[in-house]
Amino acid sequence: MVAASIDVDMPVVPVGVEAGGFMELPVDPAIGGWYRFGSDPAASDGNVVISAHIDAPQYPIGPLSRLRDLPAGEVVEVTDAAGDVRRYQVQSVTYYPKADLPVDELFARSGTRTLVLITCGGQFDSRTGRYADNVVAIATPIT
Repeated sequence: MVAASIDVDMPVVPVGVEAGGFMELPVDPAIGGWYRFGSDPAASDGNVVISAHIDAPQYPIGPLSRLRDLPAGEVVEVTDAAGDVRRYQVQSVTYYPKADLPVDELFARSGTRTLVLITCGGQFDSRTGRYADNVVAIATPIT
């Protein structure tokens, strides 16, 4: 996945669901996870969901730490399994408190084809080891 305007160029691997019911993510924040139970970049409808940690112990800050700075109108490129580059234009970047993340909407498997990028944001709670919010970018295909 490439988002040149915020210097993101990261590999993306297929992921599933972890034991707690959340989307599984690679431990290394420099690697994104594509939710393999949803749409893939070559699909004609549904949301392609890619997420990565903002940081993790023993790793440097990840590229998606800059997701909050991705401006509307910018282009994000995702290479599909066949090696074809799919281009998307950013429509919005939104912060959601973790409890308010619209999971059903973001992980929709049907409807208009959309790219959804997710990482953590907001205040870090050292007691829980988690960030308070999620940063979500929505992008639509460029045809």
